[in-house]
This record gives sequence, structure tokens and C-alpha cells, in this order.
Amino acid sequence: MIQLKNVHLFIHGNLLFSGLNLTFESGVNYLITGKNGSGKTTLLKFLAGKIQTVNNGSLTYDFIDDGLDWQAKHELRKKYIHYIPVQALHDLIANHEMFYQQRYYSIEHTEPVTVRDFLGERIGDLQGLQLPDSFQIAQLFGLELSRLSNGQVKKVVILKRLLDSIPRVLLLDYPFEGLDAKSRSELRDFLDHISEVQGIQLIIADHLHPELPATLSKKILLDEAVIGVSAHELTNEGEWTAPTFNSLQAVKDAEPIVEMQNVTIQYDHHIIVNKLSWRVNRGERWALTGRNGSGKTTLFSLIYADHPMVYSEKVFLFGKRRGTGESIWDIKKRISYLGPELLHFLDYTTRQLTVIEYLRMSNPSSKKLEELITFFGIHEILEKQLQQLSHGHLQLTLLFSLFLSQKELLLLDEPFQFLDADEKRRVGEYLHSHLAESITLILITHYKRDVDLWTHQRLELG
Repeated sequence: MIQLKNVHLFIHGNLLFSGLNLTFESGVNYLITGKNGSGKTTLLKFLAGKIQTVNNGSLTYDFIDDGLDWQAKHELRKKYIHYIPVQALHDLIANHEMFYQQRYYSIEHTEPVTVRDFLGERIGDLQGLQLPDSFQIAQLFGLELSRLSNGQVKKVVILKRLLDSIPRVLLLDYPFEGLDAKSRSELRDFLDHISEVQGIQLIIADHLHPELPATLSKKILLDEAVIGVSAHELTNEGEWTAPTFNSLQAVKDAEPIVEMQNVTIQYDHHIIVNKLSWRVNRGERWALTGRNGSGKTTLFSLIYADHPMVYSEKVFLFGKRRGTGESIWDIKKRISYLGPELLHFLDYTTRQLTVIEYLRMSNPSSKKLEELITFFGIHEILEKQLQQLSHGHLQLTLLFSLFLSQKELLLLDEPFQFLDADEKRRVGEYLHSHLAESITLILITHYKRDVDLWTHQRLELG
């Protein structure tokens, strides 16, 4: 059992929880949910011992003797409680001295770190975990860490922690975000499996996702502190339903914005994209779909001028072949991009900016900025620094910046990640009412509802 009594928790000088009383019963699996900014991730970090800025109150575990000294309790907490953060990819890269774009480069004289290397000598112990057949891991052993997809990273990180020690409690922060449908199903089955077979208690922070593990039996709604909703209600209640709008009409314009001719992207013997020919005209709405690791983000990197092979392949942007004289910055001035890595790789100076300071960097008119603020009702976060925001509020702020800039090409890689149902609906309404028809949209998504709502054409990879 884990018990919080009268906890007052301060984050960045702001009181987040006041007099919080919660009990996590032994052997019961929980969902922590609530609106963005309600403290879901903060509560997980507090349970894991990663946040200790408590004014008063207590946090106790029935599997850790409260009479032990601080160091002994710290070591037992690390052993018995495992925390898997949202930024698993970022932490994995940082711990192995890699940089994000290294997934696209071949570095001479550098020995790549593979999944087999990362899992280490105890890789043979995987058999003892009695993994379900659906949780395919052996096929990843030879892959380099820097080239794993988001879904593959989550598998590898969880398994690494289980090989280190079998915990009493596994804390997971938004575990299903960024995963394709099959990977979500596999992860759900895997979490159910380890809970039942290994006796691991699951505490998951997420919105009401359709693929939540069946073993979740209680919910903590931080907004209203409602506890004890049954599992079948968790899988259906509150899931986002796309708003009803007239479909966006594609502009019938033959002017190509993006064109690829017979493009192949290959690392050693592993082919990511094979002889792809693809054309996107101005004003069209495209969806990129496919399994994790099928090459969707790689195509975005070719378009957004980050991938080194853009110069050797036949890639045309705004009617000109890449490498014929224009600079990366010439290209970026015409493209707005949002991807998952932006949440974790913002530099220190940017993180110090307040939301309003960051939004003003797009040089919007005062009227346009005020319209956006009023539309989304975000007055309460305007003076917060980016580093103080929840995952959902940071995602929203990055989206706001793109909405204000209105560049010719909009690239959105899983734009609805971390957003609660109300915020997803507002983003949908804003795009339908404010996105100019001349702007070209390419969306990466793993959800059919996004494809149906936002796009006219679809390119499926893999």
C-alpha cells in the first residue's frame, strides 16, 4: 500500500496539491487521469521519489520500513518502484551520448550501441519473464538505439528496467502516446501480462485511452479527486469524439509543394523507404500512416531539410530540387513543423521563456494573438515558463506558435499527443475555422479518426 496524507506539493514555487490524501491499495492497478495541468505526471514523479518539495504531509509505503534512514529508503524505492517517463527516447539518447538527429547519420569511427548492448549480459533472463508471443523483442536486438521508433523505445526501456529488478510498482507516464494501433495492443497485453504473472502493480497516468490495460480497476481523477471507477468505464468514458464539421476542401492546384521521385532510404542492409514516388500539391491535406519504424518521421526529415540523404535523392520542395542552391534556412522559413522530439529538446534559453513571450516570437498581430488566447481560454498559463508546463500545455503552446505563423506547409507529427478531450476538440475547431485553404497540411497519425477528419489523401508506409 502507498499512502499520501495531507500532502502540500510545490512545483516551481507554485502550490499544485493542497492537503492531498490518497491511498493506493496493494494489488490494485490504477489510472491517474484529469485535464492537462492537473498534476498527473507530477504525482507519478512524487510517488517515485523524484520530487520532494513538500511543505508538509507524508508519503509512506507498506513495503518500505519507515524507520530506515534516508539512504536505505532511497535504495529500496529505486528497487521496488520503477518509473517510465514520457521522455524515454530523450533519456535513452542522453544516457548513451547520442543526439536526436544521429538516427539519420552514419558516424565514422563510432561503434553503434545496439539493443543487445543496451540490455546487457542479462538479456538471457528475458525468457524468465514469460513474455507473450505478441510482444516481439528478439527482432530488435540487432538494431541501433538511435534508430528505434518511439514504440520500440518504450518496449526496450520497460524490459531493461525489468531485467534490472522486478518492481513492486511500475509507474507509466502516457505509455500509449506515439504508438501505432498494433503496438498499443501489444503494450496493453504486455502490461496485463506482467501485472498478472509477475504481480507488478500498475499506476498509469493517461487520458481515457481505448487501449488501457484490462487489469486497471480504479481511477483517480485529479480534477475532482474521484476514486474507484470500474475498469469497463475507464475504456469508454471521456474518449475524444471528433467534432462534426464540413470537410476541408482541397485546393485544385497543380503546383507541387513536395515531390519525391523513386526515393530510397537505407541504413546498411535495412531499407526504411523503398523507391517511393510521391507528390503533394498546394492546399492538399495528406495523412502519413504506418507502423512505428516504417519511415513516416524519416519522410518529414527529408522535407524539413534535416536528413543528409535529401541531397542524394530526388527530393523537390516548392518546385526546386534540394541541393540546387537554397539553404536549410530558406526552406524552414516556409515550413511549420511539430514533432515529438521538440517537447524534449527545447534549449535552456527557450524553456525560460513564458508562454506569452514564446508566442510573440512568431510576430503575430495583436489582434491575432488575442483571438487565439480567447479562443483557447489560456489566460492562466500565459505567464508560466515553458519548463513549468505540463506535457499537454507544452504541446498546445508549440501548436499555438504554428497557428500564429501560418507558413505555406504545415507538418504535424502526432499533434494531438497529451491533449485532453476538451483541448483536442478546441484544436480541431481552430484548425477548421482558421487554417487557410492555401496552406498544405501533412499529418502523421496512428488514429483513423484523424485521417477521416483532417485529410483527403493518405500515404501508408511499411
